[in-house]
Formats: sequence, C-alpha cells, structure tokens
Amino acid sequence: MTSSVRFRIATWNLERPRQNGWIKNQRQLDRIREIDADIWVLTETNAAIDLKPDYQCDASVPYQGHRAGENLTTLWSRWKILRSIPTFDSTCAICAEIESPFGLMIIYGTVITWANDKGISGTSKKWEEHRRSLQYHHEDWLRIQKQHPEHLMCIAGDFNQSRDGSGWYEDKQSVEMLSGALHELSLDCMTGQKFQGLSRSTVDHICLSQSLLPYKVKVGAWEGTTPEGTRMSDHNGVFIDLRHD
Repeated sequence: MTSSVRFRIATWNLERPRQNGWIKNQRQLDRIREIDADIWVLTETNAAIDLKPDYQCDASVPYQGHRAGENLTTLWSRWKILRSIPTFDSTCAICAEIESPFGLMIIYGTVITWANDKGISGTSKKWEEHRRSLQYHHEDWLRIQKQHPEHLMCIAGDFNQSRDGSGWYEDKQSVEMLSGALHELSLDCMTGQKFQGLSRSTVDHICLSQSLLPYKVKVGAWEGTTPEGTRMSDHNGVFIDLRHD
C-alpha cells in the first residue's frame, strides 16, 4: 500500500533582499521553511536566500543595475531538475524540466514587467510594456509547450497584475491577454481569487495544466509581513497543494 504525496508549489516576490540584510533575510527564510513547498519560484531574490542542500536550483542571469547576488527569478525544487530550457529573456524568465509525482513537468518562472515600465525609449505609456511583455511570454510558452507536448506545465512568478476583479493593480486588456494566453495553452490561473484576511490583492500567481485540476486540494496565500506586522516584502506569497495517491 502506497501513501499519498502532497505536492506544494509556491511563489513569492522577496522585494530585492540584500546580501547583508541578515534580519530581514532570516525572516523570509523562516517563512519559506514554514510554507514548506516542494517547488519555489522566488522573484526579485538574492543568492543570500539559499535553500540548499534540500533543494536544487535554476536561476536567471543578473542584469546591469542589480546589486551583488541579485537576480529576478530563481527556481528551487525538491524534485530532480532534469535540465534547463532556454527562455526568450534569461534575465527575467527561467524554465526547467523536473520530475514530479504526476510525471514530467515544465516549470516556468518569471517576472512580467510592471505597469509603469517606461521601456527602452522612456516614453511608453502605463501598461504598454506590460502588454508587450505578456506577448513575449505568450509566444515563449507556446514554443516550449510545442517542444514538450506530453509534459505537464506550471507557470509561476510575479505577474504584476491582480486578477480578482478588484481593480487594485490590473488593466482589463492585460488581464484578458493573459487569460487568452492561458486558454490557448490549456492552463488555468489557480490564484486569481480574492484571498480573505490579506491587506492587498495578490499579483504573484501560479498557473497549471488543466489536467492537474482534479488533484487540487488547497490554494492559499500569506501576507508579506510577520504576525507582528514587520515587513518582509511588499508582495503576498501564494501556494497550491496537489495530492497524488
């Protein structure tokens, strides 16, 4: 008789921790250990947030302007990372093939740029670069899915859009663009609801292949502060539990 396996995927934007930020870094690490995910997509992170030896990792390439140790996206996995898969932008997006209780899975972690990104020219209007980033991501996801048609897929990270209908940090056209992309990929965003008890909407999201939906048992989120109100990040974190019998 075999026991069931809980498979937890989580993502959290850490708001650019510093290598010498000992107190804040430890608070974040304590929360990460408390959440106890099998797969982490950490964004706006730093090499100081180190989950080894319990996890393998794959990280995006730092870009000019990053402080020591910084990068935009790091994937941490308790399950074996079989190989890295190139993405359209190695500074923001990482992708890897992993083993999972459900079979081979593509994990794509990323940051979709924020609403007020002015672009290379410095003249882009609000949400313009966000929509352009969404289009680049959509094309990348399609390419990778076509290369691995039998694989399950998970896309997670800082999407820079709330999807709970609150209007807190969302643009109707951008939300529809992402929804359309996910529909074409046969993925669902599992974290678009309004989470009770949080002080703000969630812009970090986890999207999964629709074939995994029967295994979903729980979706949750946590505040970017400690129970005492000390700030750890300006983002909420989110997780999803899948159960494999």
